Amino acid sequence: MSYGEREALSGLVTSLIVIVLFLWQLSGQTAAGAFDGPEGLRLWARSVLLLIGWSIGIAIAVAILSAVLHGILTGEKPDDRRDERDRDIDRRALTWAWYLLSFGLLGIIVGLALGDTAFKAMNTVLALCLLSEAFKDAAKVMLYRRGA
Repeated sequence: MSYGEREALSGLVTSLIVIVLFLWQLSGQTAAGAFDGPEGLRLWARSVLLLIGWSIGIAIAVAILSAVLHGILTGEKPDDRRDERDRDIDRRALTWAWYLLSFGLLGIIVGLALGDTAFKAMNTVLALCLLSEAFKDAAKVMLYRRGA
């Protein structure tokens, strides 16, 4: 497994953990009515900022764990050199993720024009960012596996 593929796989694992964490935390707070009222968006934003801090820690932990496990299981020294293929895979995956994000943001704007609430729009923006990151990492893994 190349360094780029391992990096993409650990990014995908991180994205999935963060998505589950965000869903668990925010759905629990929403069910408890924490975001109701005039201060709801402010409390939501504070919760999201706290979760972003946690997600950075999770990303660091998963990257370290991935590198250590790979070294133990394969006995190989890490080779983080990148070539043209790696850059091409990164570019293609990022392009697809940007398309997803762009069309999703357009859909959110249309939803707001049709009467969606700001709370729903902010949750959708957050979900869209998380999903586009997971999609980017999944696309990278697929492209590496395919040998693109």
